[in-house]
Amino acid sequence: MKIAYLMHYMKKNFEEITENLDILINQGDDVYIMVNDDDLRDDLILSYCDTPNLHVAHHQQTALPADMSLPRGFIVLMKDALEYEKEDGSFTYDRFITMTDGMIPTKSKAQLVEYLEEHEDKDIYYEVDNSDENEEVKKRFENYAFFTNSYDFQKSKTIRAMNKMTSSLVHSFKKREIEDTIYISYPWFVLTHESAQALADNLAYCSNTFKMCLYPEEMAIATMLHKFSDVDHHNENIWTVGKDGEYKLQKPMENVELDAIKKSTYFAALAHSDDNLQVYEDYFDAYTCES
Repeated sequence: MKIAYLMHYMKKNFEEITENLDILINQGDDVYIMVNDDDLRDDLILSYCDTPNLHVAHHQQTALPADMSLPRGFIVLMKDALEYEKEDGSFTYDRFITMTDGMIPTKSKAQLVEYLEEHEDKDIYYEVDNSDENEEVKKRFENYAFFTNSYDFQKSKTIRAMNKMTSSLVHSFKKREIEDTIYISYPWFVLTHESAQALADNLAYCSNTFKMCLYPEEMAIATMLHKFSDVDHHNENIWTVGKDGEYKLQKPMENVELDAIKKSTYFAALAHSDDNLQVYEDYFDAYTCES
């Protein structure tokens, strides 16, 4: 099974990211990556110039959580992967898997492939709500978000307070409208070739519809899959994040705790080597195990 991993990396740790990349590449997969740090990006380009399995993003080089740049960036990476696949002509990607900053696989490739084959021809992501069943989802979409492109947006109380004040002011005289159903999901996706193509073909919808949304990575891709793809959806949470293992909507992610990782976990975050060494040491090479 040929997998295109779509990654986002925000740290400046050359040793860590190259270790992560090599583990995926050595299993025969390709990696398309957005790197926020300019110097690190340049180092990766030079270090992997003879490695066709690594593709450092150049159309959209950076992204931030809670900002339009993240879901849009992942779709741009899908588009890059599909174009490379067409140019090469010797293969097609079976799956496209998104990995946000600090995420690592917790199972071997063989175990992951076995799971994916059980859900062949289905997209895998965890959907939790939609605007048809919950009016609050529509209200969330209607609100405008500001300053999300600030690097400290998630952690700065001042910036978030400024966003709340500005958003309330703008919302009082300008409301966002949409006829489509808005779907809320966790921000990670295991997609079929057909769905990746559907997203790439409709990149403009993502940019136009979800600009100035707060945490659009929780809305944009799931909504687009319902609108543009006919692929069946398998709704299961295979991601473990934070202290208790559960993703919190519209909240910054925290380091994953070792005991939160379950048998049903296939990917975990945050697991950076300098912030969460125990989890990183236990799982950084899990993808290379034979079973």
